[in-house]
Parts: sequence; C-alpha cells; structure tokens
Amino acid sequence: MTARTEYENRLQARLQSHDQLRRQDDHAVSFRTAVACAGILLAWVVFGGWGIPWQFLLIPAGLFLAAVIFHEAIKRKQRSTNLAIEYYQRCLQRLDGKWSGAGPDGAEFLDPLHPYAGDLDIFGTGSLFQLLNSPVTPPGAKTLAMWLAPPPDQGPPPSESVIQRQTAVRTLRDQLDLRERLAVIGPTRQSQQDARQLQSWLSNPGGLTAAWVRVVGAILGMLGTVALVYWFTNGSPSALIVVVFVQLGYVYRLREPLAAIKQHSEHAVLELRRSEQVIAALETVKGNDPEINRLRNELVENGTKASNTIHQLERTVSQFENMRRNIFIAPLAFISMTGMHYASAIDRWRNTHGRHVDRWFQVVGELETLLAFSQLHFENPEYCFPALTDDAGRFVASGLSHPLLPRDAAVANDVSLSEKCRLLLVSGSNMSGKSTLLRSVGINTVLAWAGAPVCARELKLARLQVAAAMRMQDSLQTGTSHFFAELKRIQLVVELAQRTDAQQSNVKAPTVLFLLDEILHGTNSHDRLVGARGVIESLLKTGALGLVTTHDLALSDIVDKLDTPSQNVHFRDEWVDGQMTFDYKMREGVVPKSNALSLMRLLGLDV
Repeated sequence: MTARTEYENRLQARLQSHDQLRRQDDHAVSFRTAVACAGILLAWVVFGGWGIPWQFLLIPAGLFLAAVIFHEAIKRKQRSTNLAIEYYQRCLQRLDGKWSGAGPDGAEFLDPLHPYAGDLDIFGTGSLFQLLNSPVTPPGAKTLAMWLAPPPDQGPPPSESVIQRQTAVRTLRDQLDLRERLAVIGPTRQSQQDARQLQSWLSNPGGLTAAWVRVVGAILGMLGTVALVYWFTNGSPSALIVVVFVQLGYVYRLREPLAAIKQHSEHAVLELRRSEQVIAALETVKGNDPEINRLRNELVENGTKASNTIHQLERTVSQFENMRRNIFIAPLAFISMTGMHYASAIDRWRNTHGRHVDRWFQVVGELETLLAFSQLHFENPEYCFPALTDDAGRFVASGLSHPLLPRDAAVANDVSLSEKCRLLLVSGSNMSGKSTLLRSVGINTVLAWAGAPVCARELKLARLQVAAAMRMQDSLQTGTSHFFAELKRIQLVVELAQRTDAQQSNVKAPTVLFLLDEILHGTNSHDRLVGARGVIESLLKTGALGLVTTHDLALSDIVDKLDTPSQNVHFRDEWVDGQMTFDYKMREGVVPKSNALSLMRLLGLDV
C-alpha cells in the first residue's frame, strides 16, 4: 500500500469519526438541556408545596454532572480527531508538493555564519526543516536542527552512529500510529528559551528539601489548623493571628526558593502535561534494533517509566498552583501550610529525579527526529539510504535530485567526485539548473550524515562537511557590497577547508565538500579568472572536493591547468517554437552557448 493510499484511508476514517462525534455532541447537548429543564421543573415542584422531598433533586443534579463529564470526553475526542484530520491533510499536501509555508520553519536556528545552512535552505520557508518538521516538543525541534546543521567545529557524526540511525529509521518507517499520536498531542507554543529555562529549573537541586523545612512546616500547619478550629468554636482569633505571623516569618525565610518555584510553576503545568504525553507515546515505540533499545531504556529510571515520574511532578505542580490561585482554597492552604507541603515535594522531586531530566529530553529529541526521518522514508520509498565509505573524499550518486522540489519537476542527474575527479566546473545557461545541482549535492549530503534517506537512486559518500558560498547579500546598514560579502563567504569556506586539513594528522576529520555558485561574478573578467583559479587551487590543496558554477566560459580553461583531476560539465537550453526550454540534464564538456541575449530579447529589450 502506498503512502498516499494509507493517508487517504486514515483521513477518511478520521472524517467518519468526526461525523459520529459531532452527532454524539449534539445528543449530549440535547440531553444536558433536557436534564436542566427537568431539574428546574422538579425544583419548582419540590419548593412549590407539593410535598415532594428535596432529595429528589439529587437525581437531575447527578444526571447533569454525568452528562457534563460525558460531554467533556466527547469534546476531547473531537479535538484529537480534528488534529488527526489536520495531520493527514498536511501529509497529503506534502505528497502533492504543497507543504511550503505550512508549520514551523526553524528560522530561529539559522546562523548567518553557518557554512551551509543559509545556502541550502535548511531553515526558513520552504526549507528542509519545514519539510521534515514533525517534532512537537522544543527538544525535538532542537535535535532536528542540530542534526541537519551541526556547528562547524563539531562536523558530521561518526559513521557508526549514522548507520545506527539509518537502522532505527527503517524500524520506525511503518509506525504511523505513533506518529499520529504525537501529532494529536500537537506542537507546543513554548519557545526554545522558555524550554531551556524550564529544563534547567527541573535539572537543578531545589532549596526546600531540608528536614527542618518539612518538620517546621508540618508543625505550623497543625497549629494553624487547630487555631482556626478554635476561632470557629470559641470566637477568639487571637491564637490564629499569632500563628499566622509566625507562618509569615517562616515563609519569608524561604522566600527565594519559593519564588523560584512560583516563577516556573505558573507555566510548567501545561508543558509537563505535554511532556508526559509525548514521553508516554515514545515509550511505546516498537523495534529491537540497538538504537531503539538504547533510547527506550534511557526512558526508564530504576524500573519506573519516565512518563510516570513526570506525571507525579505534574500532579504536584498542579496542586501547588491550585493552592496558590484558587481564592477559596488559598487562605486555608496557607494556614494549614499545604502549599508549602507541595512546594517542598516539588523540590524533593527535583533533587531525586532532576539529574535524569536532561537525558530524558535528549532522548525525546532523538526519537522525534528519527520519526521525522521515518516519515520521509515512508512517503518516499524510492529514496535510498547512502552507503558510507572510508575513502578520503568521495561522493558518487546515481539519480540524484533535490528533495524540496515537486516530484514531477525534479530531474535526476549522476554526480561523481573522487580522487579521479575532485572538481566539477559547471557552466551553463541562466535558469538551466546549475545552482539546483549544487544544492542537490549539498542537501543530500546533509541528509546522509543526519541518518535520513536521500533523494537518489544510489549514493556512496565519505565523511564530508559541506561548505557553500551560494547566496550572498549586500548590506546597506553595514556598508557591505555584494562582492565583499561573497569574498567573506569564500574566506569562510577556505578557512574551514584549511582547518579540516590541519586536523587530518591528529584525528579522522571530515573532508570539505565545497559548493561555489557563480564564483567571483561581482568583479571584472581578468580578476575573476585569476581569483577563481587561486581560490580553487587553495581548496584542492587541502584535499577538499566540490563543484563550482560560472557564467564566464573563460573559467572553463582552469580545468586543463589544474594539477588536480577535474572535469567540465554543463547544462544547456533549447529553443522550441520560439520558447526557451530546459531539460536540466548535466552533460560533459563546456556549454556551447549562452542564453543571456536571448532572454533579453524574449523580454522585449532592444539588444
């Protein structure tokens, strides 16, 4: 069964459930109305002197309460069903290539100085992050971003880790129920900063765990309760006033740890509840491969599931917030010191379980990211998992295309970079596909080393670190010209390659895969020719390999003058019935003609 068929069947089933729940909701509303009317009528009879005992009013009251509870359950099911419907509609939109702009795009993770994130559309509208973005927690989004765009000083992970991820993605491929369950929980509105603050608070030891805090709190609570009872029975509030003043001094002594709990508990209840639901769902993940087993075992502490442990904290925080904010309960909670009891319980939880919190959320992030990759694998069964090699520099792909393009628009090409050919100099017409080829190579390398399937029939590659100079912008505010911005970007690529080359003698560093689009096109032909050759030679001397595009056909002569094996390839256009057409197929050699003048004439310019 194809992904489309499975999604359509599940969507139809959820739509039918939605219709059934809507009818149940209508019936529940009618029943509540009828019970309320019957209760009003019965109250009129009871208090109208008909001699009917008032206890009969308990019948409609009980029925109404049961109807309210039943109605709320129906509403919860409706919300879940609506979220499931939206999820499968998004899945079908993805298959139709209409996903761009829908959902979070990860723009907050974009670093302008990252070696490739801005050039390869890793983040932003229509980005790889937006295509893959199924994580519903901040740790999930953060892990997905880190796997797609790790810091340049970190580089790609070891091959063994990537292979384990690939195996896990295969295992998770058909677990649609789990992906739907997470989607129904829904994405959080919590920012990454708020998530870090909450996680840090949970991880750090609390200040209300000392034995004297609990003992004194219990004694003051008993005294307060006795004094309150004494006031109601004897009419003298003196004892209560004295006890309350002592309690105020006790609370003032603990004001700092209490303030920390109040600061975070206000927003923690909802996120803890969501975290509990997400972890409970992820604890049901199926599979016996080593990576899945490792992650599943990380969510167990001393035989207790992490979801149960977090549920315990969520209930405690909820009770603490209720004691604080319920105007009817808060005074009694203070006098009996019940609020302090729950505050102390929160800090005891932090001291006992806080050291595991970072690990739990890290596992949540990894599992959510693996599920995002498994969704890509399920929806694109023609994608392959790349073979990772130990060669110094290698990228050999068959049927390579761009995963962000619609399926009917993407044209596949074969690309080979190795010691036999470490540079492809790509020439060609405007709009013929040169930049798309570079982005296809780069983005599939990113997917490969993240552990995801790639948009290719077959791919073999070494441990490559992508560095690109493709999308430069000038800046009026900083006084930076387009050409200077390009030079700065090329400098970043060269420095990364040189730094990586220097590390080769100490550790197994990755090889830089450079992608330079329209190299030095912001200057004159002579300077461009000399400068481009110097940049390319500097990169190749470090052991790097890559692709360079150009409109300047004079640059194609560089290939014959380099000491490193290189090759000219090109894209071309054809005029058919007065229209310019492209087949987006890469061919060997230098492009035989340019289309710039033809494009100008096509637009009506007199050239």
